[in-house]
Amino acid sequence: MTLKQELRSVLTEKELAVAPSAFDVLGSKAKAVAIIEIPPQLEGKENAIAEALMRKHKNVKTVLKKLSDLKGIFRVRDYEILAGDSNTEVMHVESGCRFLLDPQRCYFSQREATERLRIAEKVKKNDVVMVFFSGVGPYCIIIAKKSKPRKVIGIEINDKAVLYARENAKLNKMNVETIFGDARHESRRFWGKCDRVIMPLPGKSVEYLEDAIKCLKNKGVIHFYCFVSEGTVNEKKEELTKLVKSFGFHASVIETRKVLPYKPRIWNMRFDLEIRKRSSAKSMA
Repeated sequence: MTLKQELRSVLTEKELAVAPSAFDVLGSKAKAVAIIEIPPQLEGKENAIAEALMRKHKNVKTVLKKLSDLKGIFRVRDYEILAGDSNTEVMHVESGCRFLLDPQRCYFSQREATERLRIAEKVKKNDVVMVFFSGVGPYCIIIAKKSKPRKVIGIEINDKAVLYARENAKLNKMNVETIFGDARHESRRFWGKCDRVIMPLPGKSVEYLEDAIKCLKNKGVIHFYCFVSEGTVNEKKEELTKLVKSFGFHASVIETRKVLPYKPRIWNMRFDLEIRKRSSAKSMA
């Protein structure tokens, strides 16, 4: 029985037509949190929908309703608890790694699981890898486990996410360094020391691109994420290479990939930028 079939006892046919059929689930078979969007037409039926969802999925102990987009430097949403336990901390398993997290306190998207594996497959054994905006550590820990790089460093400004990231590194027995603070400032100690930098914050990455490039050795790769409208990929490539040139470096776009849809005709995309430092490059001092 699907969720919509479960809802037939509490919604009219007209309401069923707009009822949500998809939702995000974070957690395990023992305890999970479901995150759902409720359309305005179903105002007043939210609790009934949440209870039906919990009947259908016995491991879901809390249902959260999205009240906002991701916001602020911590990248968290506003939620309303529609049903279940007020404790929304869960253990989520991805790619054989365990992640303790609370979606009300820090950002985590299970929809990015495939992308995290793609990046881990690109990392070489002796790489030094920097992850800006590292959250509770999924990129760092999965890369450390799957690719065995020389070193993995994450920088995160949300103090709660940093605590989870450090705990998750211990849970998975991975040697990952997680630094609390703004990537713009905290990355300076790593200038010239990294082989690749991952920037999984599509709305803000461009503001940190020069800082990320400065972390690279004479040659390296930036995995850069941004929002791109359909049909404008080539323009974005040109824009990025020109921007890197303005910093005093040379960039080649070696791969582009659509990661996830963001809004109609807008995608979260990854641009892999191979960076070479030029003789005329700006001083790193």
